[in-house]
Amino acid sequence: MPNEMLMALIAGGAALVVGAIIGIFVGISIGIARRKRIAEAAIGSAEEKALKIVEEGKKQAETLKKESLIEAKEEILRQRNESEREIKERRNEVTRMERRITQKEETLDKKSEALEHKNELLDKKL
Repeated sequence: MPNEMLMALIAGGAALVVGAIIGIFVGISIGIARRKRIAEAAIGSAEEKALKIVEEGKKQAETLKKESLIEAKEEILRQRNESEREIKERRNEVTRMERRITQKEETLDKKSEALEHKNELLDKKL
């Protein structure tokens, strides 16, 4: 009977070792599968974040482009208004100068007529 006990004990120990080995393999397999799922989820999340960042960057670039265009148009309008103001001032200056010249011509004409009249009077006296 001691042999049977020893055999039963050895068989039980062997079963325990085999069970432990199977448990280790199952545990490792489950751990690897779980780790793989976690890594895939992390990769998927990172890819989603990357796509969101790229989309946000595109939106910001488009916004900056629109703002730059608006600023450029405003600058063009400002320069146009400034040019028109300068042109108006120059036209006004030219008009003032033309009036002054016309007045001087009229004054010279009057002086010329007065001199002619004096010359005529002198010629009559001589």
